[in-house]
Amino acid sequence: MTQLTDSQKESQIITTNSFEEITLPSGATILVPKINIIFKEWKGEPIEHTFGNKPLIDVNGKPVFAELAIMHLFIRLGWQSRWIETYGKNKQKPIFLNNWKDELFKNQIPALIKNDSVMSRLKKIAALNGSYSGCWDVIGWRNDKIIFAESKRSKKDRIRETQLNWLNAGLRSGLTPNNFLFVEWSF
Repeated sequence: MTQLTDSQKESQIITTNSFEEITLPSGATILVPKINIIFKEWKGEPIEHTFGNKPLIDVNGKPVFAELAIMHLFIRLGWQSRWIETYGKNKQKPIFLNNWKDELFKNQIPALIKNDSVMSRLKKIAALNGSYSGCWDVIGWRNDKIIFAESKRSKKDRIRETQLNWLNAGLRSGLTPNNFLFVEWSF
């Protein structure tokens, strides 16, 4: 097992070259790359708008949700990245975020993706899926590579049927299991 710790002690990434075995709606089983991360829990002043009591992670001395912490890891590795949120009415048009203001969700400022290839891929998967429902939490892209990451808190979260449908649509769009990443995290 290889263990990587970032220089600012924000998180500890434990890679085991492991995979998450996932059964698709068709009954076929695939292996999706998986990493385990131990994040530093936020111990500072609480924020008021936690988007349904999401736990807070300390990234560079700021409280963020797991999705943004994962996005920051992509960015530190030289990728571009966004948190994709399809909450509520956003199943037909997702909101892309790179920050969270301590305000209601409706007041968050979108961070548009200006890469035509990435947007084209997102639209193609959504068309095959029937909507953006179940879109994985974080998208990272670098050159012609794209990865969808799904954040799951260890022992508290599990993959949902809508997320399996998104994965299946992504595979049907021409992506492979290596374009997806299961991120299991804890404190």
